[in-house]
Amino acid sequence: MKTSTLLKKVERATDEKQKLIAQILAAPPNLQESLSEALSPEKKAVGQILPAIIDMFLEVSGKISTSSDVSPEKAFDSLMELLTSKELLEKFAPNDPLAAARLRGVQRKRDLLYQDGSPLTSEGVASLLQITRQGVDKRRKHGQLLGLSLGRRGYRYPVWQFQDGKVLPGLKQVLAELSEYDPWTQLMFFKTGDIRLGGATPLEKLQAGDIEMVVWAASCYGKPIAA
Repeated sequence: MKTSTLLKKVERATDEKQKLIAQILAAPPNLQESLSEALSPEKKAVGQILPAIIDMFLEVSGKISTSSDVSPEKAFDSLMELLTSKELLEKFAPNDPLAAARLRGVQRKRDLLYQDGSPLTSEGVASLLQITRQGVDKRRKHGQLLGLSLGRRGYRYPVWQFQDGKVLPGLKQVLAELSEYDPWTQLMFFKTGDIRLGGATPLEKLQAGDIEMVVWAASCYGKPIAA
């Protein structure tokens, strides 16, 4: 859709719909990135994602509350529900039967990435550790830092792997045990409760200084637990 056409539709929208549009425009990065990745087969250019969503909302916003007391979080939850509904996916991604499942999966990954705060860029990590960006890339490639690829946006590094301006103690050893897994799976390991750790997440144990225990849990990751 051309920008001029979209602007005309927005201008004709009611005040309540324009409030909803403002909430969409203020969407947190994790939501916008999720939509861009999950719907990319239908909307090849990332720049087309948000206009398409706004255009869609102008047509369907009557299905959700647009009152001024609706929090952005609730509005975004409603957005996700709408996007994964059969009716709208047939309209928005008619040739992609797996769009709903992919969108939910991508959103889950983004939630994990942003759960503890906005992740750092390569430049941000370089500044924090006082090394070059090339040094950051080298550490990531050698399994010494956890970096998640966001495509053209480059890599993002979860903030929890840094402590007092340094890498969290034990991170390198744990990542070494998880080297056969992709970075998103590694992230899920750190953030998911583990029965071997009494239900605590590996990250919680690592932050508490239980390095050996977490390294052991990582070495067992993906293996069946003996009855």
